[in-house]
Amino acid sequence: MTTPALLPLSGRRIPPLNLGPPSFPHHRATLRLSEKFILLLILSAFITLCFGAFFFLPDSSKHKRFDLGLEDVLIPHVDASKGAKNPGVFLIHGPDEHRHREEEERLRNKIRADHEKALEEAKEKLKKSREEIRAEIQTEKNKVVQEMKAKEKKPLPPVPIPNLIGINGGDPEDNDIRKKREKIKEMMKHAWDNYRIYGWGHNELRPIARKGHSTNIFGSSQMGATIVDALDTLYIMGLHDEFRDGQKWIEDNLDFSVNSEVSVFEVNIRFIGGLLAAYYLSGEEIFKIKAVQLAEKLLPAFNTPTGIPWAMVNLKSGVGRNWGWASAGSSILAEFGTLHMEFVHLSYLTGDPVYYKKVMHIRKLLQKMDRPNGLYPNYLNPRTGRWGQYHTSVGGLGDSFYEYLLKAWLMSDKTDHEARKMYDDAIE
Repeated sequence: MTTPALLPLSGRRIPPLNLGPPSFPHHRATLRLSEKFILLLILSAFITLCFGAFFFLPDSSKHKRFDLGLEDVLIPHVDASKGAKNPGVFLIHGPDEHRHREEEERLRNKIRADHEKALEEAKEKLKKSREEIRAEIQTEKNKVVQEMKAKEKKPLPPVPIPNLIGINGGDPEDNDIRKKREKIKEMMKHAWDNYRIYGWGHNELRPIARKGHSTNIFGSSQMGATIVDALDTLYIMGLHDEFRDGQKWIEDNLDFSVNSEVSVFEVNIRFIGGLLAAYYLSGEEIFKIKAVQLAEKLLPAFNTPTGIPWAMVNLKSGVGRNWGWASAGSSILAEFGTLHMEFVHLSYLTGDPVYYKKVMHIRKLLQKMDRPNGLYPNYLNPRTGRWGQYHTSVGGLGDSFYEYLLKAWLMSDKTDHEARKMYDDAIE
């Protein structure tokens, strides 16, 4: 008996099975578009109801509030003071003082009144013609200009200036001292000559690698920091050929309109300080011109809510920031506290009080602040005007500040009363 051949499944006819009605209803795995839309509407209505209830319910001290970490920046929150002398009195907790809740109500009423006044003024403005509005704007501009001119006529503080250009004195009589001085001059010339050969125009020289280097404190561009910083030393030592080489490079190559981020502190003491010293020693106008050009590039660093400058500023864009490692984005006492002498001299030389005002604002602000441990802390937040940490030291973050206070006190022949008072207070 032969076995019948098996047909492939595709070739067989299999009758459909009739299993009867299903024992459970069929459910779709997904929702229709209309059903999704209805659910979305319900969810939106629920969210709107929740937020509306939160923001429009009557004010009550029992309601919890959002705390976004801006408690002392915006209007402080209201709580019943625990252990207060007058229980039941609501106080507004701020960083410096306690005020009654009625003050908050007065503040809100004043804000409402100001808004209403502004709306009324806006309505009146809309009734006027374009020519009348322009005339009013021009009048306000003229008024501001006149006020600024009146303020600028106020005399600047006295600034000590050397009576004679150049250097005085001669060779010392003591033979030992003469030899030591010549050795120092020889070392200076050796360093300058090698910088001239291997790193000319760069900010610094890597002596072992014998090549130029540009550090982040002076920016990535070749700004000749070593040249500018060495000018006064070269002149005082009588190395006038080397001095003239440096002057020629500055005239032809020193450009501050570069896209480079620099340290405000370092650029001030080395570039502005170096250029001013070279100007006072030699009388060459180019040094004063370059110092003023650079100072203009540093001014945007002071554009902070407190007037305390950023540690870094981009010379092209004017954008400033602080060192990432500084406490909570703070500026450093030794940096913003040591701009005074150079900026005061800039105002003296240019007749523009803006430089003097910038540094005097810093000094007056510091005078009003607390000294938690008898010394000014090293970190100050330029946004909030508060100390970043109550950390004090006579180390690298703070010593330059006290050193500059002493210099300002001595160089001003005790006429700078603010500097004298601050220094006297610091050493008590």
